[in-house]
Amino acid sequence: MTLDETLAQFADLLAERVAARLNGHAPPEPAPPERWLTAAQVAPLLGVSDRWCYDHAEQLGGKRLSRRCMRFSEVAVRRYLERRR
Repeated sequence: MTLDETLAQFADLLAERVAARLNGHAPPEPAPPERWLTAAQVAPLLGVSDRWCYDHAEQLGGKRLSRRCMRFSEVAVRRYLERRR
């Protein structure tokens, strides 16, 4: 894609947004970035120990970032809580 084509595409997108605002239609708010929690942050939410979180990481949406580092998706942990109730 050339620079002129890129600029034309950008201009079209900008014009669409301006027109939407002028017509009273606000663009949708972007979703907030997903939070990744430590086992120490997840454990109190569930009323369990850090070790339990590590042992059940697969069920809780845990992702291993390195050999010694794991994080848990806040969305997945909340989903787990909803299923458990």
